[in-house]
Amino acid sequence: MIAYFGAMQKIEDFTNTAKVQNVDNVIGTIGFWLTSDIPSAKPYAIGTKKVTQKSETEFWEDGAPKVIQVDQPVIGFIYKIFLDEPHLKIYNSHTVSPYELFMNDRDNYCEYIHARKSNFTWKDEAILLNMEEANENFRNSLIREGYEGFVIKNGKAQNEGPDLYCLFSLNSPLISDIIPVESL
Repeated sequence: MIAYFGAMQKIEDFTNTAKVQNVDNVIGTIGFWLTSDIPSAKPYAIGTKKVTQKSETEFWEDGAPKVIQVDQPVIGFIYKIFLDEPHLKIYNSHTVSPYELFMNDRDNYCEYIHARKSNFTWKDEAILLNMEEANENFRNSLIREGYEGFVIKNGKAQNEGPDLYCLFSLNSPLISDIIPVESL
């Protein structure tokens, strides 16, 4: 399988990666997110990081500049990788968004709070109380079923676009190319 992995920093070892992708935090901790084409991997490689710097506008009483935190833009890399065919759960439908199928499955592990009704889902934009736990339980349930990840076929709405993969581990993938996003 050929896939593209967008990362905000250069990666030397895929087994020891911190948060290197710009992924929605609600689903970001499920696994490594890959796409079936380069343009779709690009957003995962662009984001911001917090840095400290001396302020140019805020000063202490003695005139010294305050040290503040700011978001610094990060433009990273896209890795073209080859993987042995992982055993993936496939989310695909011609009647419902495949992304919706995935989120509905994940909702079985989510606890929400919202003022308007009970039996919330991800569609209600309610506050998710157990994100880390829900993602871990969802991932572990798929692992128990023998899956190494999942694929959301035609990841965009209306079944158009690339496939979106989430792999639970990326141990020593064969990297055939590293593409700086700024060169695209």
